[in-house]
Amino acid sequence: MDFMIPTLVFGCVVMLSLALRAIFVPRIVERRLSRLGASAQPAEEEGESLVHGNEKGLSKIFDQIGKRQEGGDLSRLKTRLIYAGYRKPSAPAIYHGVRLSLALGGPALVAMMPSVWALPSALQLGLLISLSALFYIFPSMYLDRRVAAHQNALTRVLPDALDLMVVCVEAGFGINQSLAQVADEFESKCPIIAKEFGLVVQEARAGKSTTDALRALAARTGVSDISSLVALLVQTERFGTSLANALRVHADAMRIVRMQRAEERAQQATLKLILPSIMIFSAVLMVFLAPGGYAIITSIGGN
Repeated sequence: MDFMIPTLVFGCVVMLSLALRAIFVPRIVERRLSRLGASAQPAEEEGESLVHGNEKGLSKIFDQIGKRQEGGDLSRLKTRLIYAGYRKPSAPAIYHGVRLSLALGGPALVAMMPSVWALPSALQLGLLISLSALFYIFPSMYLDRRVAAHQNALTRVLPDALDLMVVCVEAGFGINQSLAQVADEFESKCPIIAKEFGLVVQEARAGKSTTDALRALAARTGVSDISSLVALLVQTERFGTSLANALRVHADAMRIVRMQRAEERAQQATLKLILPSIMIFSAVLMVFLAPGGYAIITSIGGN
């Protein structure tokens, strides 16, 4: 297995060289076509990004890798990225690029350490394979934690945002003006909900209907509380009922739900502390009983 480390290093260098060649060395036909179409292209398209909008760059490579890994269906991955707050078109390509780079580069860097060379060949192979699998699944674990944190932040702050919306509606504001006011006020307290509500206002100003903008809010957050709020706002706008009364009742219900969730977590804390308490008690018991047990064993062995 002594040839394994040079082989890994050579493979990484070859892949990096091919990637750089695909990025920076366009084909002759493509260069000629780009010259012919240069007069018809806007001036700002010349500084094209290597990841987004560049079909010769990393985006095309990682998109093909991602499609093969996901079986050609990237909808689930795109949904997870949207829930986590990554909405750019190049997000799936960057995600797969990070995954592949960590899976190949991490074990290669570890294999260059002199302490790894002293291990047996079988242990080296098992260590590198384990590290490669760990580095490969780490971006997925991070993405799941990012989605959970994003959704928990929205759920936690939503009742306070509804209270402010009630005040704004009672003052004579419409739905879009209320959402804009909430986005401004919550910019420092919770930037996530401020960004989401601000995006709804921007879509409405760009010509999108308020109903479609609200439904897009529910689709890109994936939070059940926001989906219920969107359904309430859509129905209120459709049937012409009192928006202030509906929001007030919904805000009270959301506040009760938040309190119930806090109580549920407080009750679960007792169960979660059982295992650590048992481990701590066992360690303390061993510390106190170890000297006596050693003395007993010594006395029996001496007799």
